[in-house]
Order: sequence, then structure tokens, then C-alpha cells
Amino acid sequence: MLKNIFVFSLFFLALNIQAQDVISYWPKQIELDDFTLTFYQPEPERYEGNRLDARAAFSLYDGEHLPVFGAIWFTCKVQTDTKSNEVHFTDIQVVNANFPEAKAENIERLQLLIAEASQGWHFNSDLHRFFEEIQTININNEYSEDLRNNPPKIYYSKEPAVLVFIDGDPILANISGSELYQYVVNTPQFIVKSSSDQQFYLKGGNWWYTSTDPTGSWKPIETPPSHIRQLAEKATELKVKSNTEDKNGPEKQPKLIVTKEPAELIQTMGEPEINQIYENLFSVTNSNDEIIFDSYSDTYFILISGRWYKTKKLERGLWSSVAPEDLPDIFKDIPPSSSFAHVRLSVPGTPESVSAALDNGIPQTAVVDRYKTKMLLEYDGPPQFEAIDGTALSYAVNTGGSVIQGPDSLYYAVDQAIWFTSESATGPWIVVDHFPNDVRKIPPSCPVFNMKFVHIYDFTDEIVYVGYTAGYLGAFLYHGVVYYGTGYRYKSWFGDKYIPRPSTYGYGAKKKSSGSSNVQFYAGVGYGGPMMGMGYGGYGYGGYGYGYGMGMGYGGYGMWNQMAYNQYYYQGQTVMVDHDVVEEKPIDLKNIYNNRSEGIIRTETARRNDPLKPVIIKEGNTPHHMYADEEGDLFRQDEDGIWYERRDSGWNKIAESPKN
Repeated sequence: MLKNIFVFSLFFLALNIQAQDVISYWPKQIELDDFTLTFYQPEPERYEGNRLDARAAFSLYDGEHLPVFGAIWFTCKVQTDTKSNEVHFTDIQVVNANFPEAKAENIERLQLLIAEASQGWHFNSDLHRFFEEIQTININNEYSEDLRNNPPKIYYSKEPAVLVFIDGDPILANISGSELYQYVVNTPQFIVKSSSDQQFYLKGGNWWYTSTDPTGSWKPIETPPSHIRQLAEKATELKVKSNTEDKNGPEKQPKLIVTKEPAELIQTMGEPEINQIYENLFSVTNSNDEIIFDSYSDTYFILISGRWYKTKKLERGLWSSVAPEDLPDIFKDIPPSSSFAHVRLSVPGTPESVSAALDNGIPQTAVVDRYKTKMLLEYDGPPQFEAIDGTALSYAVNTGGSVIQGPDSLYYAVDQAIWFTSESATGPWIVVDHFPNDVRKIPPSCPVFNMKFVHIYDFTDEIVYVGYTAGYLGAFLYHGVVYYGTGYRYKSWFGDKYIPRPSTYGYGAKKKSSGSSNVQFYAGVGYGGPMMGMGYGGYGYGGYGYGYGMGMGYGGYGMWNQMAYNQYYYQGQTVMVDHDVVEEKPIDLKNIYNNRSEGIIRTETARRNDPLKPVIIKEGNTPHHMYADEEGDLFRQDEDGIWYERRDSGWNKIAESPKN
């Protein structure tokens, strides 16, 4: 039943995308010496890795005689660019060409003409439409069935509040070797202890708090001692600029809720106020959270990290998870024009959720130079490894990178969605063109689960074709909708350095969709969210995979070594240049290969490089759409959607589409 819903929705999604297209990729034309070749949209026949076998209809026109129509079969490499929503076909090799109406003595000449003309061809098309054609979405979700969906600890507040997350018991470290001040290492908040008064101080936005115990209650204060304020100013100078600054914070100083485990905070400004969305569904209007009240069942539903949870009472409610397919059917009927229409992304069977599922399966690809692409990796002490359940692999626990040891005794690592290998756990690392088969068996309960979403498609002695899907960044398809994070709490490393692992909860991860149907997660940082401003600590918080392999420096207890917590939060990355000098560089969130300074040969598929130019259809010899079936028979479609078959040197109307 679920599969039928998916196919049905995909059909309507395809109609919607066709209606919204602004760029017309097909047909395309290329000028030959004596002919104009018109090339129609290819039909995929086989797609594996980055290699495509396809066929396409075409026509040759010499400007005087009637066009010669034919079908062409070819194989090529495929590269994708999710940022521009384009797919790029390269290294095209013509396998066969068929000319149903050509005279026998001309066929060989025409085949030779096509073979010569196709040398050096490369062309672009619409990425979403291409992946619809090859139907690459696996609705059975092979890699995500074991995601953990138990509800986290959910706090509810009717007044301004902020969630303060400390990863277990507080770990204190001296600031720059001084014994006068210490800071809490294992938190993204600014929390500092002064030895002179034995008080802890916390800064969030423009607010200050103090406490004798960082895991206990915090008391608001007007201003801290001057030396504490100076430390905060120094941290502010070095922090990564957030794209979600606390510009619209409440006038009343928020209370702090401390948690030592990943949790979520939802809040309303006073008692919940509801407004009808559709029939018996109501939104809670005085909240920034995605809360829906179902008056039919007298139940509240909330969306957290792409997952649905429900309770009868918000205050001290007993929360339970709701599988996507178990949502009330009326959720599918939330109007697209509603202010709550964005939750349709997390309702299976809606066009929005199908679009999100499609996005989640589309790879971002790149071509990597084997010799120029580098990786640096550090450990906290000698490398330590733990076995990965169900595999012959083990993973490194005392590094922020993603490193495994294979059954061949070699070491493999993923850095910015590129595979590396080494004979030693400490390197040197080189780009590799293979990885152990057991990588595909890594369970989501393992912190390096996301490595399985980084692919190697092809290679030569000099280059490797690579790619990653959204699972590498923590977005997983689950029962028809996209979830953020695996739901597991991973054990952080505590040694001379503190190394946190990705977290599903505690960062207000939500989904948003752009006009191109591209769906990404972002973090609700700020009032009502998990934090107020930046903390210290050298590692990213919450970010899956990419946040741990960027080579942005290791902080450990080095207080001033800042790093973005999560690739979804910030638009810039901070890189250490000297002892306490940092340099900010922009982060490309849609294509992480663009964040490398060297080694990437090609990631983008700019249409200006396409030698085949889109055709402006005019009345005359160029059909609006032409299609070649598996036998090479030709069909065309006119501007009214009517299909014709090419027979006896003419076009004959047929009753239905040849694709049915």
C-alpha cells in the first residue's frame, strides 16, 4: 500500500515539476558541417554507480530535404550537482544508431556521421527529472529501518526559556593555562568558573547568569565581574558568526533549563492558543515550535528532527512516538496554502514528502585528483579502536574524524565525502578507489554510520569519481519521510581532549524547502531553542559526518580554537591561522566538495559548458517532443499533448502515449 501511495504521489510530483520548469533543456541542437542535429531527451535504460546506458531520438536536417529521423543508443558517465539541480552527461560513447527510413546505401554514412559528431559531447539536464526517470528512490529504506525513534526528554515551558546542554557531568579545564579561570569543556555554552568566588557564570545573548553548580539552578544577574566579561568579549571576537543571532529575543530574561542528555524544549508564550488549520486540526499560534492539536482525539502532535511525537498534555506530558504511516489521515489534507503547510514534508504520501525523499536519494558528485587531495587527522593519544557490531570492522573512538580498520588490516577514512586509505592509523592518507564491503553493514547505532553514504563510482590512475547522498549529513529516509539524525546517543570521548559525537536532539533541527524543492535541515538556534550564543570547545556539536571531517583544527582544551558546531547552523567556518588568529571562510552547505581548497577537479555542471544548445521550437520540421522506444521505433508529441508514430515516412496519430 505504501509503495502504491509513493508511486501515485510521484506521478503528481512529476506534473508539478513540469508545470514549474523555467529552464527548458530539451530538445538540443548541434551544428555539423552539412547538417543540424536535433537531440531529444534521453530515456535511461540502465543506471549503476555513475554509468548510464540510454537511448534517445534525434533528427538530421540539411536545410533542404526532409529531416532524417533516428534513434541512438549510448553509454556515458553521470555527474550531479544538487546545488544547481543539474545532471551532467560526459564521456559519451555511441553504441548504435538506427535510421528506419534511410536508404540502405546511406545508413553506414549516417552512422559514421553520428559517431564522429558525438566525440566530445557532454550535455546537461534537469536533475530531479532524471532521477524520476530512473526511479532510484528505495521506499523500503534499506539503510534506515533501524533508526531510533524513542522520544527524547521533552521539556515544556510557558515562559521564555533556553535549554542548556552539558554532555554528561561537567568537565572543567583551565583557560590558557591559568588556574584563575576554568571553563566547562563539554557544552556549546559559554560557562566559566572563577576561582576567586567559586561561582560559575553563563552568558547567553545579552543575558548573564550565575550558579554554584552548572547542572543546578541558575540565577539571573545584571552584569558579571569585569574579568569574566572580558573573557566573554574575547570569545565573541573569535566566535563563528551565526545566521540565527538573537535579534528578536524576549524582553524578559529567559530561565535556563539544564540537561545532561540530549533533549528538546518546546514552549508557548503563556497558555496555548490555537487556530484552526483544517477541520479538526489546530496549530498552537503562540509558539515557534511545530505543535498541532487534534480536537478529534484531544491529542497534541509535535514535529522534532523530522519525527512525530504525541501527548494528551503539553505540561508534564507522557510523549510517545508516532510512525509516519500512523499519523491521522487528515494530516495529508493540511492545505498547501496553510501557514503550517511546511509540516507536509513529514507526512508520507504528500507531494512535498515525495520531493524530500527524491532529494534525499540524489547524490552530489565530484571528480577528485588522487595526488592533490589531502587529509589531516589527529587523535587524542595513541589511536584506539572499537569493534562495529555485525561487521569485521572497527572504528577509531578518540578522533573527531571518521576512521575504520578493515579486515585487510588497512585503515580507511572519510573526509569531506572522500575516501582515503593508509597502512597506518595515523597516515599518511591517500585517496582510495575502493573500501571494505562491510561498510554497507555499519548499523545506525555506530557513530560512523554515515560513512556508508559516501560512494566511489569510477576511477583512473589519476582521478576518482566520488559522491555522497544526504545520509552523510544526517538526513535519512524513513517510511516515506526524511528524518534528521539516527536517534542514537553516541558516547563522546573524554581524554586530554573532549570529542563529542553527533546528536539528533537538542538543536531544534527542522526541515525547510526552497523553491527548487531542495530540502535541508536547519537549526532553530536562539530563544526557545537550545542555546543563546556560542560556547568554547574545539569540535562541532550536533553535525553529522561533515562537521567531524573538515580538518578545521582540534580544540580540545585550547579555549580559543573555535569551530562551527554544525554545518546546518552557520554560513562560515573558522580556521586557525596562528595561536589565536582565525580566518573565516564561507561554507557551501549544498555542495561540501566546494569547501576544499585543492584536489577537486569538477563539482559543478554549468550549462554554459554544454555544447548542445536548447532548441526554440518553431513551426516547421522540429517536433516539440520525440521519443524512441526500446526497439528504436519513433514517436512524437505535439504542443497539445497528442502522440504520433513515425510510419511510412509520415507521422500517424496514435490513441495513447507510447510510454504507457
